[in-house]
Amino acid sequence: MASSSNLLYEEQLQCSICLDVFTDPVSTPCGHNFCMICLKEFWDTSSHYQCPMCTADFPKRPELRVNTFISELSAQFKISVQVKSSSTADQPLYLKPKGVLCDTCTKEKLEALRSCLDCGVSFCITHLMPHKTTAKLKKHKLIDPVENLEDYICQKHERPLELFCTDDQMCVCQFCILGDHKNHNTVPMEEESQEKKNHLVETQKHVQKMIQNRQEKIEELKQSIELNKVSQN
Repeated sequence: MASSSNLLYEEQLQCSICLDVFTDPVSTPCGHNFCMICLKEFWDTSSHYQCPMCTADFPKRPELRVNTFISELSAQFKISVQVKSSSTADQPLYLKPKGVLCDTCTKEKLEALRSCLDCGVSFCITHLMPHKTTAKLKKHKLIDPVENLEDYICQKHERPLELFCTDDQMCVCQFCILGDHKNHNTVPMEEESQEKKNHLVETQKHVQKMIQNRQEKIEELKQSIELNKVSQN
């Protein structure tokens, strides 16, 4: 619903029952907040009154009143999301920021196609040609264009970080494995990167499964609430 910069803000304005931004937020005596309709439905199907979040029991059904402060925050958040979504959709293509720029271009900076770890420079398609045709430059390590090239170069040996030390969990260069990382287990950066990506994909699948299971439980809860309503009528 919102960008990553608004993630924490959205979670603070999220009802733990419907998992959406508050609508007519109300507060329980124990201090937790819910949508008014969500909390009413929850209590309507319960034999006693307790907080859905911390399960604190209340001797009688609390009187619910809309928390105006949280309600205003929720309304402002929804408006900001709508405005941001609208402005992003309407933004012309020519206004979209470019990626990494070529360091060699002297006039108009063109977008870089590759970054060279040996040269410490990013090149557009035109200025990259010598690395494709010159025998010596062909041996240079080229990667996808990045702005922080210094992070990909060993600060001790000023060589490209081409290997990953699995013992110390850090990137190293060819000279590192002759010194401090001698006899350590190392793998090519590309291999480690692919393994990390595979692990990330599996983690994302697991998280999506957890979300799906939670949504199914919410649907079951809603169906149970509806069945209880029918049985009481």
